[in-house]
Amino acid sequence: MIRRGITRTVILTRRHAIKVPSLRCHAEGGLRGRLAGLAHGILANQRERQWSSYEPWAGQIAPVLRSWLGGWVQVYPRCEPLPVTDRDTYVGDLPLPVLDPDPGDHKPDNYGLLGGRIVRVDYDLR
Repeated sequence: MIRRGITRTVILTRRHAIKVPSLRCHAEGGLRGRLAGLAHGILANQRERQWSSYEPWAGQIAPVLRSWLGGWVQVYPRCEPLPVTDRDTYVGDLPLPVLDPDPGDHKPDNYGLLGGRIVRVDYDLR
């Protein structure tokens, strides 16, 4: 299964989520926009690799398991989608992770279930 975000494409296997930079156009459009999108995706992967080892966030984020080619390919454990009743209401009694600094963008797609707890799956700080 493939999911597309603004700066990255996520390939979902049975056990892993693989994030790669996207070639989607950014504001500039054309080749310049595609290159900007690629650069933003690589930087997002690199930043998540750095934040993955940030001790205060341990257990609250989906960790980077492997990173190759300087951020071109990144592997995470696959998380289950977070059940929601509508765009902003989470189902269940599990607490949302509280990350400091806060990466913002608290949409349901940025969270998932891993090992019985809610974790942040997209935590790139821009």
